[in-house]
Amino acid sequence: MTLEEAARQLYVLPPQQFTAARDALAADRKAAGHAALATSVRSLRRASASAWAVDLLAGDSPDGLDDLASLGDGFRTAQADGDRAALSALTRERKEVLAGLVSRARLLAADAGHPLSPSALTEVDQTLRAAVADATAAAAVRSGRLVRAITADGVEEADLADAVAGPAPDGVAPARLRAASAGSGGGGDGDGRDGARSGSGGRSGTRGREEARRAAAEAARRAAEEAEHEADDAEAALAEVDERATRLAHDRDDVLDQLHRLRDEFAAAEHRSAELDDREKFLTRERRRAAADAAAARQAADRARAALD
Repeated sequence: MTLEEAARQLYVLPPQQFTAARDALAADRKAAGHAALATSVRSLRRASASAWAVDLLAGDSPDGLDDLASLGDGFRTAQADGDRAALSALTRERKEVLAGLVSRARLLAADAGHPLSPSALTEVDQTLRAAVADATAAAAVRSGRLVRAITADGVEEADLADAVAGPAPDGVAPARLRAASAGSGGGGDGDGRDGARSGSGGRSGTRGREEARRAAAEAARRAAEEAEHEADDAEAALAEVDERATRLAHDRDDVLDQLHRLRDEFAAAEHRSAELDDREKFLTRERRRAAADAAAARQAADRARAALD
């Protein structure tokens, strides 16, 4: 197993499951005697919800992401040629392709049990647009190892620092994936011992400040990343609660409709029962009269027969 394969395997898991799965895979690789790979795997960072959804697309719909990259090539050619008709047609095609891919990402995330929040869906759309605007962004998107959302306007290069886990995808310079760091300080202008000491002390002090700044920046970045993950989780939980509340409201409406129907049916049954009671009473009276008439007729017949005798 390579680091790229390990990353692809991990980044299709929901972000909430990532850390445990990563640590388990790192432990497995270490136990198998691949200590270097285990260390690299353990250093992988959890993806944001939007990046995870794009990674799902990379595995589920690679042809769709290839289409995005091709659209980008077409845009750049049309812009270079000044072909307005081609640009107009490509803009319409981009709208259709983006809508289909964003919809697919939403469905994949929901099927995985972690629906995307509105803000995460916006980031998915923004990242896919970046794949059209910038060829290196397209390579990052298609890698299946995206860690955060990216943006690109087609003018400036997309910022890919810390955007892809593992080795650089084909077509992306490894330096593009590393966060920029402050430049190193210089020495003194003179060439004497005092200047040398001053330069050495200055370089040492500069390195210390740079390391402190880098450590502070890294801590701030990780804190922001964790806060973003927590916000994504909270928004996903809110979306799930909203969905459950909506289903509950629909179920309640269905029960109320059934109750109204049953009440109407019960009222109709009571009315019919009352009608049948009245008819039964009427038929009972009619039967009594008919029985009395029959008895009287029988007696008359008996008297008439006796008179003949």
